Amino acid sequence: MYAKINDGSCEFGIDVRDGQVKNVTEANIMDSLESKSWALKLAFDVCLTLLKVDQIIMSKPAGGPNTQANQAAPNPYR
Repeated sequence: MYAKINDGSCEFGIDVRDGQVKNVTEANIMDSLESKSWALKLAFDVCLTLLKVDQIIMSKPAGGPNTQANQAAPNPYR
């Protein structure tokens, strides 16, 4: 890989399936493994954050500033 880069060619990369240095345009490799791994990491991070926020919202009891009076009043919908 270093020899190809020192020759001035920027079209070579390592194919992660077989570990060989290949011309990326001939092998139809249009994105890097690092960009895909970061995209997956960030997508999982977004999903986990949404689940945490949803869990926090669902765990807090609903009510206004006068929650003791709301608890003492009978619920007409029971």
